[in-house]
Amino acid sequence: MRKFIVILGLVIGLIYNFNLQAYCSNNNDAARLQTISSIGTLANSHKNEEALAKCNEALKLYPEDVELYYWKATIEFNLEEYEQALKDYDKAIAMKPDASDIYVMRGMVKSVIGDRDGAMADYNHAIKLNPKDSSAYTMRACLKVDLGDLQGANDDLEISNKLFDEMEKQSKTTSH
Repeated sequence: MRKFIVILGLVIGLIYNFNLQAYCSNNNDAARLQTISSIGTLANSHKNEEALAKCNEALKLYPEDVELYYWKATIEFNLEEYEQALKDYDKAIAMKPDASDIYVMRGMVKSVIGDRDGAMADYNHAIKLNPKDSSAYTMRACLKVDLGDLQGANDDLEISNKLFDEMEKQSKTTSH
């Protein structure tokens, strides 16, 4: 289960990176975009130590950048530095409390360290913030399996699959 959570974290990171590129390109922040993109590329290539070093350097230039804290925490999660990852996800949430994806990632860390109540609270909050976040339903389903709530897990996976199918359909519609 832990390996699945780590892989899913990388996938969510990739999706976040693509969304970030669209956000930054709309805001003409090319240098920042390049920095964050290179950090994401390193992290997604399993070059976590290098990515973390680059992220720490970037935070000196952009100390209030929520995306950098998100990436730093994600990299720390990959390096199994869970307590530091929680602190950096907390910083990112303090800067952007309406970002459901950060709650999902923090919930994943909490799940790995055994804080099931905290993980469930984060997944529930992510769903409250963004009811169309399929990753929040997927991660909550994984936790429900661990808790023995198989029907609840099945219900969440059905919602997640439906949302994913809708997203895929919309993607095909907009690409034509």
